[in-house]
Amino acid sequence: MGKRGVRIAAVGACVMLAAGCAVAPGAPPLDESVRVGRATRERQLNDAWQNHSLRELVDTLGPPRQLLDIPGGGNPPGFVAVYGRDPGSGCVDAFAVMYGAVTRVRLYLCR
Repeated sequence: MGKRGVRIAAVGACVMLAAGCAVAPGAPPLDESVRVGRATRERQLNDAWQNHSLRELVDTLGPPRQLLDIPGGGNPPGFVAVYGRDPGSGCVDAFAVMYGAVTRVRLYLCR
């Protein structure tokens, strides 16, 4: 598969991942305070964990509940570490992790 095919597969994988985390049809819309709380948590956890090692994350939060492969490997290649639901914000804590000499947290996602 050429570079173009890999890019198309990566975009498709991201779309499928986002669709799997979407709000169920017919669910009531989130009120403003919930949206602000979720956005705040996402910003705070990105500030706290971006570019930290997976080892640091696991040492602090414990092992994730689930590890998800990113179809096609992702760009950059990696996986998603999923933790439980935060009771304050309702976020399912998920960390996109990238491979490298040291496996690092690329970003945090509130899902």
